[in-house]
Amino acid sequence: MAKVYAIANQKGGVGKTTTCINLAASLAATNRRKVLLIDLDPQGNATMGSGVDKHALEHSVLDVLTGGCGLLDAMHFSEHGGYQLLPSNRDVTAAEVELL
Repeated sequence: MAKVYAIANQKGGVGKTTTCINLAASLAATNRRKVLLIDLDPQGNATMGSGVDKHALEHSVLDVLTGGCGLLDAMHFSEHGGYQLLPSNRDVTAAEVELL
């Protein structure tokens, strides 16, 4: 059975991104489950922290949300963490307008 974990807090600088990256890597290291980290932050720090260059993305989470590509086309594997990543970059700021 799949489990979904969401880390959220309105305040900045409280360790949300660090917690997400470390939780994904820890869950992947147990070899008990497949892990997908979804970065929805336009800053893309979880993407960069996972070893993926947010400036060189062909597809991002925005493309998946707007139907521009499929989930598998946008996913990357984090060599450092051993988990799958749905990356983000500053283009995600356009999501609110495009999804309306």
